Formats: sequence, C-alpha cells, structure tokens
Amino acid sequence: MSGTDLPTGDPGHPDELRDEVAQLHEAMKSQRDIGMAIGLVSARYRCSTEQAWRTMLRVSQDSNTKVRSVARVLVAVHDGTASADEQRVLASFLDHLPASGWPAGPSTGEDPSP
Repeated sequence: MSGTDLPTGDPGHPDELRDEVAQLHEAMKSQRDIGMAIGLVSARYRCSTEQAWRTMLRVSQDSNTKVRSVARVLVAVHDGTASADEQRVLASFLDHLPASGWPAGPSTGEDPSP
C-alpha cells in the first residue's frame, strides 16, 4: 500500500478520494508499462530482466526523463500507437540505448537481428 491511512470519518472530501483513486490508477498503469517495457528491452537486446531494468534506468538518467515516461514511449512505439511527440522522445533516447537501437515502428514479430 501507499502508507496513506484510509479516511475514517465522514466522506466529506470526495475530491480528495477522487484524486487518490486517480493517482492509484496512474500508478498501476505506470507499473504495467514499466513491466512491459522491461520485457520488450529484454527481448530486443537479448538480456536479462535485471539488465533491461538497468538499461531503462540509464536511459532515464541520461535523458533526464522519468522511468515511467521511458517505459510509456517504448511500449507505444512497439505497439504502433506512438504520437509524433513520442516518436521525437524516442529519437532522444536512441543515443542512450545499446548500439543496435530501437525499432521506430511497431513490432512485426520478426527477429530484429540480421
């Protein structure tokens, strides 16, 4: 849990509860994206999940971007749902990824190695 105590009295603060629920939903989505991105990086670069996590941390630190944003962009590009802004963000990550880079479009299911 988040360590936040649940309200014990009257539900007189529905806005606070709504905000907390929204934050929890965002946290769950971020965790899902991070897990998916770790799997994608692991598969793409044929590395362990620990190495994939470290790669994402390095990209995050080197590009001054939150890990959840790195994950969101990698997943969106993989799925083919990336916006033009997300494609530009991916371009800024390329210098921080392993030499073989990251595909610019959705996965075709084919082996990325030559």
